[in-house]
Amino acid sequence: MGPMQMERKFCEEAVDWMNGEVLPVGYLAEDMNDNWFYGNKDKYASLILLVIALIFVICAVHFNSLRYPLAIIFLIPVSFIGVFLVFGFSDFSFDKGGFAAFVMLSGITVNAGIYLVTALLREKQLTKNQVKAYIRAFNSKIIPVALTIISSIIGLVPFLFDGPSEVFWFDFAIGTIAGLVFSIIALLALLPLLALKRAKQSQ
Repeated sequence: MGPMQMERKFCEEAVDWMNGEVLPVGYLAEDMNDNWFYGNKDKYASLILLVIALIFVICAVHFNSLRYPLAIIFLIPVSFIGVFLVFGFSDFSFDKGGFAAFVMLSGITVNAGIYLVTALLREKQLTKNQVKAYIRAFNSKIIPVALTIISSIIGLVPFLFDGPSEVFWFDFAIGTIAGLVFSIIALLALLPLLALKRAKQSQ
């Protein structure tokens, strides 16, 4: 009974005490609660890397370029900063919901980046000034991008009402919301820096 974080801490201490002072040599105590998940964290990390790799390949085929897919992919780690901060500077436990938030952020952040880069390429056909082309693309796509992010945040708010006791959905919601906030920063600051700078170097 009690918060999930305290339960996990108590179980870890009990297992360490059993293995260190009670059980004889050759015996091992394990916490079977969510054991499959914690024993397969590397597989979850590999899954996230696979998702990012697939996104890169799809974007490279779509844009017929390596420059713009890389600019879009670099948005994903920036959005992950929000997840790391919200779990690192709080008492919330990082669980399956946190890994699910990584996958969710990869899709939403990339979706916004694809919108802007597609509009940028279309505007570059009309003007040779890249800055002007990006401003036009940004103005034409920022409303649907903002609505997508805001609606996603609003849709996740109900999962926060149950609090940390609902481990998966709370972790998923708070991690995704924090990541979406940082994805806005990435779209506003990082994407134009990478896309425009790389485009100038290729001319």
